Amino acid sequence: MSKYIHFLLILCMMSCSSASVKLVDEYYICSPDDYYDTYYLKCKLSSDTDPEIDSLHIVYWNDSTIIVGRGEKKLSWWIIKASSYTLKCCNQDTVMGPFSEHYIQKYMVKNNKTTYHKLVLDK
Repeated sequence: MSKYIHFLLILCMMSCSSASVKLVDEYYICSPDDYYDTYYLKCKLSSDTDPEIDSLHIVYWNDSTIIVGRGEKKLSWWIIKASSYTLKCCNQDTVMGPFSEHYIQKYMVKNNKTTYHKLVLDK
């Protein structure tokens, strides 16, 4: 039940034009604004090594991994993996991709040590 409440809270927060949703550490999903016309992922404490990924459609995450599907019709999939035990901005987390949806499904099953949260974004 708490997963559903958490999901509804995220949706409510995303409906505001200037909203951002904190995923883990200082990684946020930001609403479309003056910088991007689509939802985008960024680290609030950005360094040159931190990812900034736009055109988000779907996001899965836990403490050690963020998986994003970019695009509209055919998604390209990207994985941000912690360089240590948990994701942390300015810690040289690894960005890998693009991958197929099939690869992502297998990756999530193989690495399902903890449950992934899911968020679907619409423009």
